[in-house]
Amino acid sequence: RLWGKCHQTFTPDLRRILKVKGAGATNYLQGLVTSDMTHPPPRPQVYQRLPPNVDFYNAVFHPDLRATCFLDHKGRILTDALLWKISNEEYLIDVPGDSGTDLLQHLKQYKLRRSNVDISDESHDIQSHVAFGSIDAQGAPEGFLSGLDPRHPSLGIRTLALPHCDFNFAEMQQDHFPNKPGTYQVVRKLAGVAEGLEIRGKTCLEANQEFLNAVSFQKGCYLGQELTARTMFTGAIRKRILPVIFTSTDIQVPRPWQMAHQIQEGRLEEQLNTTRLPQLSVAAAGATVSMMLGSAEPNWDLVKDKETLEKELEAIQKFGTELKNNVEERATPGTKVIDVKDSKTIGQVISTPAPGTTVALVQMRLDRIGLAEGGEKWQRTNKVRFGDDKQEFRTLPYLPLWWPPMDYATGKSLPQEEIDKLLSGGDDGDYNEEYNADGDDQEETKQ
Repeated sequence: RLWGKCHQTFTPDLRRILKVKGAGATNYLQGLVTSDMTHPPPRPQVYQRLPPNVDFYNAVFHPDLRATCFLDHKGRILTDALLWKISNEEYLIDVPGDSGTDLLQHLKQYKLRRSNVDISDESHDIQSHVAFGSIDAQGAPEGFLSGLDPRHPSLGIRTLALPHCDFNFAEMQQDHFPNKPGTYQVVRKLAGVAEGLEIRGKTCLEANQEFLNAVSFQKGCYLGQELTARTMFTGAIRKRILPVIFTSTDIQVPRPWQMAHQIQEGRLEEQLNTTRLPQLSVAAAGATVSMMLGSAEPNWDLVKDKETLEKELEAIQKFGTELKNNVEERATPGTKVIDVKDSKTIGQVISTPAPGTTVALVQMRLDRIGLAEGGEKWQRTNKVRFGDDKQEFRTLPYLPLWWPPMDYATGKSLPQEEIDKLLSGGDDGDYNEEYNADGDDQEETKQ
């Protein structure tokens, strides 16, 4: 279940807070992170023509909060992180808990004798929080740092409670943003964002980090830059992480995927709001899964034959529970996704399904889902299995809202000037209500 307004407090096993402090802090981190510490963080972009009630354009992002990645010496991701600038001599690193210890060791390993910095773990003194249901992160009380997630606002407002803070965050939020543990894991997976160990060993582009504002291609030398720059400026990206809904082969394919199938078959024209795969908000993806699993609560005041509907709903929920359990049992990290028609691997599971859903993050071959020039089209009648298991499922991959218009020849974003032309286009610039009829236009403001 997704709550319109809520917050979650991260325990140290979920998020770790590391501190880098000293006269050389900026230069030290500049040589280790993929973002450019000498320039303001980039603002998340809008790649869709949004409906009138989505006030994204007036959202204010914190000038001292940025997304970034730390790479190993080969250019592979060690972990992602959120980086808070306190001053030119002090930074706080908000890192996924499963990679916090490795990052702390990494930071100490590359602290040279001439590096005038101190590195410490502040996880038990500084608490990390996230809140959903608003895009107004301004006016934080003294003792707090607060800002919209720099990757995309659908990931919530990030807050750090600093040591000796006079206020209790949970008590402050309880009346309007009640504590709902576990919400962040659901939201970020529905938003298609992989973190921590899920992206360990991947390249930045395979993990979509350039789409999430975590990589600068203009900055100078840093650890692992060569592979990152080479993959950006030469060759093509053949695999990327996407959110994928796994469903039964007996369930009717929802309308957004039917339209995507028609676009890939050439029967509909691809436009900004009608893409080769559906582009869904967190709320729309959650609503789609809820309907499939029977967890969407009907408006009983409008139901005439309640007894019949209750029986039908009970049968759908039983079917949905069995489907969810089957997917959870098989969609484990590292498991291959096999296309039944030719027994070829088309993807690999990166994360377990979002709690209560059948949505997993999968590193997919772009040439098997219609996102690569000359590749195979995504078929609405597709059938897949997990590894050597014999049970068959259907994939419903979709694009998150932060996913830019693609160059299908390279697997990368279109150049910014071409995106700007699309955004300022003619008739195809209107918001396509039919394609987004599953409700993401109404719900996006909540996320």
